[in-house]
Amino acid sequence: MAAFRSARKRHLIKWDFHEAGNIIIALIYFGFGNYWGNGQTLGKWIARTRAMSLKSERMGAWQSIERSLGYGAAVLEGGLGFLQFFWDRNRMCAQDRLAETIIVDVRRRS
Repeated sequence: MAAFRSARKRHLIKWDFHEAGNIIIALIYFGFGNYWGNGQTLGKWIARTRAMSLKSERMGAWQSIERSLGYGAAVLEGGLGFLQFFWDRNRMCAQDRLAETIIVDVRRRS
């Protein structure tokens, strides 16, 4: 009887934000997700909110990418870019000011 040995390979999967591939994937998701979803990524759809342009009727591709780069700016500020929501008069975070967008509630009013 022949012995059967399977070669076990170990696969290490890790998420490191600083890897270039992860940054590119985040730019694609947030940038093109906002563009194709007209300001709504999956998370914004679940929360029933939408990012809207202050410059035009619909968010353009470059404005969507600017907004996704704004997330990086908010992180580089040590998270203060996100916390600015609480003290800014217009409730805008770093990514909103960078891309000239606002977040609106899209729930139906009764």
